[in-house]
Amino acid sequence: MAQDLTNRHNNLFDAMNDWFDLPQKFFDDNEMAKLMQADVAENDKNYVVKVDMPGMDKEKINLNYNNGILSVSGSRKSFKDLSKDDSIIHRERSEGHISRSFRLPNVVASEIHAKYDKGVLTITLPKQNAGSNDNSISID
Repeated sequence: MAQDLTNRHNNLFDAMNDWFDLPQKFFDDNEMAKLMQADVAENDKNYVVKVDMPGMDKEKINLNYNNGILSVSGSRKSFKDLSKDDSIIHRERSEGHISRSFRLPNVVASEIHAKYDKGVLTITLPKQNAGSNDNSISID
């Protein structure tokens, strides 16, 4: 019985998606986790964080390291690549603001390096032995 109700729920969202452009899994937290996907690697000298941020301008990405927390945020405005005569039939590209935070202790904040290339932000955070430095980070 519960499976039947779930299937009806999913079928309802499938039909609504076709007509109203609503994402089927709008209320599903797992879908939000797919945005800004990241990999974090560690070696003896550094942490390396790679974050997928497709379609964002480098100027709209903000990085900060404070009290052992690396914060990454970005925003993207409405897409303006349609002519005035075009009508949108289906839209999947999103706009808005998103952020992620990573706990990475004992980093030399003044030596953090970031690079943005082909929609991937790569942040290298050199480790230190003790203490904490706070700093804003520029992106190459």
